[in-house]
Amino acid sequence: MLVEKFKKTFLYLFLALIATLSCGGDYAIHKEVIEVIDPPPTNVVVDSLIQATMPEQLDVIMVLDTSCSMSNDFKNVSVGLEILRGDIEAITMDYRIGFINTSFVSPYFQGPIDSNSDIMDLFMAPYALGSDNMEAGFSSYYSFSSTEEADDFFRDSADKLIIFVSDENEQSAITAAAMYSWLAKKYGNVQHDVVSIVQVENGMCGSNYSLGEKYTELVLYYGKTPIDICSDWTAWLGESTFLFKSIDYINLTKTPIEESLIVYINEVEIEEWYYIEKTNTVYLDNPPNPGDLVEVGYVTYDE
Repeated sequence: MLVEKFKKTFLYLFLALIATLSCGGDYAIHKEVIEVIDPPPTNVVVDSLIQATMPEQLDVIMVLDTSCSMSNDFKNVSVGLEILRGDIEAITMDYRIGFINTSFVSPYFQGPIDSNSDIMDLFMAPYALGSDNMEAGFSSYYSFSSTEEADDFFRDSADKLIIFVSDENEQSAITAAAMYSWLAKKYGNVQHDVVSIVQVENGMCGSNYSLGEKYTELVLYYGKTPIDICSDWTAWLGESTFLFKSIDYINLTKTPIEESLIVYINEVEIEEWYYIEKTNTVYLDNPPNPGDLVEVGYVTYDE
């Protein structure tokens, strides 16, 4: 659209120049130098999502910081997961819950806990993990995924929910972008989601020391914000995952030329949406149905 406008402008300038040369006065030829400015280069971008369907099978892994400073939070972890367990069982009874620590030191895994497990199995699991000496949740999860315990725990057909809990920032060399890319590839055949329960800026911990910045960055890729570890997060853990809640927005990957935005559901254009520049997000008036393909197309200037 913008390119066509530029083309029309150039044609107008060219015709005006010809008219000036052919219809000028008898005594002189009028010459005018016109500077033609090329339009800035643009790209067409399409961001998309498929609205989540309720899981028939679910594997849940809690990646837990078990260092000394976290010992007082183990009770909240167990209570929160018991509440989440109730939410899961309202959808499916075919689930597994496991725990790993963030240093990958033995014993680094506890589980699986399923619908047949006693509540005490869930409450005692965090205390049975080895004590952490380094809060490296990303590398711990990556290393665990290649173990025999992981092969026995994870099911190829099950959706995945990964919950990171720490009062420190993630300490490994793996970036949030690299972790997101790896998770998307590894679980490309199923739905997966990530939750981070960490110290947040200006949160209830009362200090901006040891913010969970990398964990926060990771969940931003999933369209959510982190949960404040110093808040009463146990009651709303289940609401923080798209596996149980419809998504009615798309965070755009690039800054759009706003006039170019167009939204489709299942390849049919819709008008019931709006864009907020501050968050660079398209919001839908009505949440799509499970399994619907939502696409947002737009033009953006090359960066």
